[in-house]
Amino acid sequence: MRYCDLTLAYTATSGGIRTYIDAKRRYLRDHTEHEHVLIIPGEEDHEEVEGRFTIRTLASPFIPGCAPYRFFWRPGKLLEALLETAPDIVELGSFFVCPWAAFHYRKHREEEGLPCLVSAYFHTDVADAYFGSPLREVLHDDLSQSSELLARWGLSLAEAAEFGAEHYFGSMFNRCDLVFAASPQQVQRLRDYDYTEGRLVPLGVDLDLFHPRRRSEAVRAQLGARPDTVLIIYGGRLDTEKHVETLVDAFEKLTLPDAMLLVTGEGGLRNKLEERADTLPGFVVAPYAASRDEFATLLASADIYATAGPHETFGLSVIEAQASGLPVVGVEAGALRERVVPGTGFLVPVDDAEAMARKIEEAAQDRTNLSRRARQHVIDAGLGWEGTFRTLFAAYEEAWGRLV
Repeated sequence: MRYCDLTLAYTATSGGIRTYIDAKRRYLRDHTEHEHVLIIPGEEDHEEVEGRFTIRTLASPFIPGCAPYRFFWRPGKLLEALLETAPDIVELGSFFVCPWAAFHYRKHREEEGLPCLVSAYFHTDVADAYFGSPLREVLHDDLSQSSELLARWGLSLAEAAEFGAEHYFGSMFNRCDLVFAASPQQVQRLRDYDYTEGRLVPLGVDLDLFHPRRRSEAVRAQLGARPDTVLIIYGGRLDTEKHVETLVDAFEKLTLPDAMLLVTGEGGLRNKLEERADTLPGFVVAPYAASRDEFATLLASADIYATAGPHETFGLSVIEAQASGLPVVGVEAGALRERVVPGTGFLVPVDDAEAMARKIEEAAQDRTNLSRRARQHVIDAGLGWEGTFRTLFAAYEEAWGRLV
């Protein structure tokens, strides 16, 4: 069997989706004889083949304001890449140009008398993250300062845009043979897209790699943290949908005697955050941790993981932090409500920097107990990668069996 992942979100500095795909390829290598093709946008057309594994890069422009992310802009080239690599199963991780090329590819295979499955993994709540929430912020929150009537009009327009996006992407999901989601809440969220057959496939974490024993006082010292410093860390994309600036606002409001905030990642907000770090003592913007070993060591060497992003469909970095022994302070939204259970950290209202600051202080006071419970929660929940891919490939085998 030849599997294929098709996504925009795979770059040298990507987060959760790249982690998922890399883990999938390792699982296929170690536990199966299957082949895998990864098709992604890049600087130039290129193909890299290593044994059973192929990476096909298609020359594509940057997404404006979102470098290093690029977008597929030539459906014909995408279809050509699929025809040349000839996967049996195509999994969509992005939902703009990619699906239509995949559906045309499936039709071509059917005309040739060959079976083909097209699936989607609901990594991102696209209607909310890219349509509803940004428009609500601009057309409601900003306008409310000048006119209540305009604010109501703006809210209605934002909700209409999100509803339209749900309908559009829902029509795409309903053309797929399978659609996966990482949490029960996101399976339910798919119903808002008029898709009722979502399958639960939780993501995972490498429990040996992400472990408290990786804590390093030497790494803390390199960052400028003293033994008593409360080191708060966030790792992920530095984009508006992650609300990183709210996290920095919360850090600025802390009353802890010695605290640091370390933000590691890449994205459109990086320059703005670096400018703020120049004037805010204790706030450090670090380069993206390209090595998983390096990121695991950074997590274990911190004391608290904090995230203000409300659009998480699973929260992969959150369970990596919990496996590393960190309490988590997040927001009462998205999958964080499932990830951060009582006794492992705290959740606060979205964009409430004051409340986040107070809960970070509370987590700092009880971090020994919270840390132990956070690690145990991940273990008890069975959130290892092997469980993820046993479930995923069993679903594929079942659907393939019905198809042939």
